[in-house]
Amino acid sequence: MGRALCLLAILAFAFPTFADEAGRTDGPEGSEYGKGGYRHWRNGGTYYLEGFVGAAVVDIELDKTKREISETDLFAGINAGYMVEDWLTFQLGYGHISDQKTNLFSAGMKSSYDLDPFSYSFNLDAELYYPDVGSSKFGIVPGIGAEMRLNEHLHVGLCFQHDFIFADDNISINRFSGRVQFQF
Repeated sequence: MGRALCLLAILAFAFPTFADEAGRTDGPEGSEYGKGGYRHWRNGGTYYLEGFVGAAVVDIELDKTKREISETDLFAGINAGYMVEDWLTFQLGYGHISDQKTNLFSAGMKSSYDLDPFSYSFNLDAELYYPDVGSSKFGIVPGIGAEMRLNEHLHVGLCFQHDFIFADDNISINRFSGRVQFQF
């Protein structure tokens, strides 16, 4: 019995196991997840520019007079971002609400879930609400979005964001926009 155990131990260490057969990974650097590359179409370390246009509904309830103002205007802007990983992006942005002459400066992050050719995202931005008339205010902007890959560098999508502006007056902005993203 002892000889059989010794022989079995020698065979186990002397010969490699053939169950872990090596596969090919012909994808880019960092795609060695399993055999044959990995299925996601985004790559970490990618920069992008994203233009957007849509509508912004601005609701203001003045604290002193209890008067409510609600306006819907054209909204447009641009984001510049860097994908740290295929699911995590940091971005800086600028937006402008046209008739109200309000600028929005933002910095934040976006987390994406990819199902080729579609992607779903959740984002959270810190924002500076900067109207031409009045003082600037700080806000937090969560959002959700969906996009579709047209080719390796071009993506289109839709996004909804709600701005929580911290001010004496109750200010909130609902934004719905179409987006075009170019990755390079």
